[in-house]
Amino acid sequence: MKIKSSYLWAGLIAMLVGLWMASGSFMNDTAMNETAVAVNDSTQAVTDNIADSVTQSDGVANFKVSAISVQNEMITRTVRANGVSEAAFDVTVSSKIDGNIIDIPATEGSEIKLGDVLIVLDKGTLPEQIAAAKAELNAAEKSYDAAQKQSKGTLEEELAAARANLVVTEKRLAIANELAKDNFTAPLELAQLKADYQNARVQLAKIETAQNYQSELEVAQNMARVEAARASLATLENQLEDSTITSPVSGLLETLHVEKGERMKRDAMAATILGMDTLSVIVAVPQNDIAQISVGDMVDVNIAGAGTNKGKVTKIASRSNPTTRTFDVEVSLQNKDRKLRGGVTVEASIDVGVIAAFGISPAHLSVSTNGTLFAKVSIDGVVQTIDVEMVSSGDEKVFVSGLPDGATVLTVGQAFVEVGDKVDVILEAVS
Repeated sequence: MKIKSSYLWAGLIAMLVGLWMASGSFMNDTAMNETAVAVNDSTQAVTDNIADSVTQSDGVANFKVSAISVQNEMITRTVRANGVSEAAFDVTVSSKIDGNIIDIPATEGSEIKLGDVLIVLDKGTLPEQIAAAKAELNAAEKSYDAAQKQSKGTLEEELAAARANLVVTEKRLAIANELAKDNFTAPLELAQLKADYQNARVQLAKIETAQNYQSELEVAQNMARVEAARASLATLENQLEDSTITSPVSGLLETLHVEKGERMKRDAMAATILGMDTLSVIVAVPQNDIAQISVGDMVDVNIAGAGTNKGKVTKIASRSNPTTRTFDVEVSLQNKDRKLRGGVTVEASIDVGVIAAFGISPAHLSVSTNGTLFAKVSIDGVVQTIDVEMVSSGDEKVFVSGLPDGATVLTVGQAFVEVGDKVDVILEAVS
């Protein structure tokens, strides 16, 4: 019987598919077996490595840890703190009198000098009042001079006249007494002479006692009038001077608080002047670092948007902020070119001298429960710790003090050992 060709082709294709599937299964089994062998080999290698590294008291090899030998170098020690820049001074100028503003010669944002005119107020009748006060002072001074001259002249003359009168009455009484012995003087006449004598004595005593108090009173009253006239004139002249508001300092005119045509009240703010030639940078230093800082220490001040500038510590607060327990440290920063602004966030690095320090990765340091920083070292193959202090930090390593030269600091693997463990160290080159 004859078979069609289409059936033959179909059978051939089915046979080829079966052979292909059988071949794939064989290959997969082989790959899986190879993978299993590789895994077993790796597991055995890890197990062997752990066995080589575990420390036991029965003679098995110690744990192997990488380490580096300490070689200190002199590092500039810095204290970092954040703060804000401020103008060296901030002066608010106020009006001392009431008045209408008739002119404002100054311009906001301009440089002004001591004594420059800021605002001019209407003088009103002050010039006329001053002229009247000067006339009153002139009259008071003349009255005072006349009273002084009159007081000195009258006293001496009255005393001389009283003394002369007493001498005359005394002589008349003496003569009358002699004549009375021979009955040549009438008793009535003698009595009158005695009365005249007594009156002369009383008159002289009054003048000597009074010391011409009336004249002195007139002198004092005229003196008071002179002083009052001077005070009144000074007040008016001060008001005239205050009608022109001038700058009490040299600096930058930051703000004018008034406009031409307004009426200013006494003590109202007129202008604000800032001292920008020197900036005062105030940074908050933690209480643990404040003892390291001294007046005169140099400071690198990094101001946002303005780069790093050099400054100097000019003041250290004696008392901490009760809220933050930080101390305000004032840094003086030259700003002659006026590129720096006030009220800007700053970061200060205060140079507090040099110290021997060692550079190490922060990953190789540990922190105790009380916050102390320490490093693990190997001493005669036994793990110990040494407290260290951060001196400065960088992107990849930090510099710490407290590690002696030649000390063996544990690095890779130090996290898996504790104080007292025995270790075998593998020294690495210090990068």
